[in-house]
Amino acid sequence: MKIRNVMILSSVALLFSAPTFSAECQIALSQPTVSFGRFKQDDIAASRKNWNRMPAKEVMVNVFCPQPRVMALFLQSVSGSHGGIMFGQEGRLALVADKMTVDGHHYDLAKTTDRVAFTSTESPKEKVFLKNNDGIVARQNAASIRGKQMSVTVKLIPVLNDQQLRSVSDNTVLESTLAWELLTAE
Repeated sequence: MKIRNVMILSSVALLFSAPTFSAECQIALSQPTVSFGRFKQDDIAASRKNWNRMPAKEVMVNVFCPQPRVMALFLQSVSGSHGGIMFGQEGRLALVADKMTVDGHHYDLAKTTDRVAFTSTESPKEKVFLKNNDGIVARQNAASIRGKQMSVTVKLIPVLNDQQLRSVSDNTVLESTLAWELLTAE
């Protein structure tokens, strides 16, 4: 299952669609379109070394399966150096996943790149920063959690460099395409 989005700077919008490729499980999103509006220097939430964090938006991702399964969501995108998600040609899009629930119970998240057993080299955490090809799975202690319903909040944080903010015209378009892939295990 994949979720795609597009971002546009002149009227920045985040579009999600969730086509279902499996008859077993479905992905639903809290909202199909998230608009960032226009970015301007007054919108900067924080700055560091010529990089500017813009106001974030959140999207709830919900997964429904008819039978209990271990569910892992993997992110795929165009990435820059160190796996960072590209936002236009020079910007980045930071993604932070948190508030993971499975069947109504809160669990920590484990980040994984293992697309078979969903193992992780990191300890489970309340929230994780996602890069290209990272996956997330609910964990309690060292065990992956099985369930029928999984929900996670994904915070989308645009990060633009100083030059992008100075040289942006009213018609500048930034976009990024993200694909969410749901993998399950019994």
